[in-house]
Amino acid sequence: MGRWHERTSTPLAALLAQGVIGLALVAFGEWQRKGFETLVEYTAPVFWLFFLLAGVSLFVLRQKDPDTVRPFRVPFYPLTPMLFCAACAFMLWSSMAYTGVRALVGILVLLLGALVLLVSRCFGIRV
Repeated sequence: MGRWHERTSTPLAALLAQGVIGLALVAFGEWQRKGFETLVEYTAPVFWLFFLLAGVSLFVLRQKDPDTVRPFRVPFYPLTPMLFCAACAFMLWSSMAYTGVRALVGILVLLLGALVLLVSRCFGIRV
């Protein structure tokens, strides 16, 4: 998936896989009684988890590499990213509390993908 396609200058296989998964999600949503709402319930916790991880990564990168020149300074650091992380954590918790088991399905799909990535790297398989 990570191979670069020379002619199009894109990761073509990854883009095609993402398109197929997107169409499968749309078809799944159509099959459900509350189509779009169901899709949001399955994906919202993963969405908020990644936003939270992006906020936390700011602290991690600043800690690991404090001397790197930053082209953009975060206003009111560390207050602004802390508020962002708190809001994302609250929205993650809220989305999981609201959707219940459906949130766990979205998280399990994410964990399955992480497992596939880990196994492929351990065995040197290029996906």
